[in-house]
Amino acid sequence: MNRSIVRTAGAAAATAQIALALYVAQFGPTSPIPMHFDLAGEVDRWGTRGEAAFVIGLMAGLSMISTFGLEHLSLGRRTPVASPTIMSLTTIVVVAVASGVSVLMAAVAFGLAAGGAALFSHLTISFALTGIGAYLGKVAPNPLIGVRTPWTFASRLAWDKSNRLMGRLFFWGGLAGIIAAPFTPQPAGLQALAAGLLAAAGLAVFESWRVWRDDPDRAAWS
Repeated sequence: MNRSIVRTAGAAAATAQIALALYVAQFGPTSPIPMHFDLAGEVDRWGTRGEAAFVIGLMAGLSMISTFGLEHLSLGRRTPVASPTIMSLTTIVVVAVASGVSVLMAAVAFGLAAGGAALFSHLTISFALTGIGAYLGKVAPNPLIGVRTPWTFASRLAWDKSNRLMGRLFFWGGLAGIIAAPFTPQPAGLQALAAGLLAAAGLAVFESWRVWRDDPDRAAWS
């Protein structure tokens, strides 16, 4: 995965988010804008166009940090904190999610996502899970992404197997979420995604402990 291409794409996405924030701040509606929704999909907090622009600006900052800041985690270390592939994957996921949030916030601000905010969120999360799942089983131990438990850092076998399990669960769960999104009533779809995400994380943590326990080459942990 070419890190320079990922940085260029991340910078372009962050720049677009900054432009979107400025557009919302300048031309957004003066009437209250929905800022938060409850579990039933109803608006439970309203804000101004300035607040909406600020949220989009935060997403742009997050994209910039992910695009250019990960390398600085390695400064002063003899070995990098993570490989370029891991840093690129982290950047892609963070920038994709931040861009989705920015587009959704702008759409809500201009009334283009009435009744569709939950569906957009459902699809954004599902695509992110599918993308993460496709790579998660291939990553080496690192402090940025993956099933990071005491057992995975004490056993390479536990790392590999628990991350492969979570990768498969994320990929197939995200793919199912994409297919089901147009037909699933909201907010039930988002609640199902959240429950599936928690279940996958719990299973992966259990798998890391189970494999560590049976690994003859494991390091002691207490």
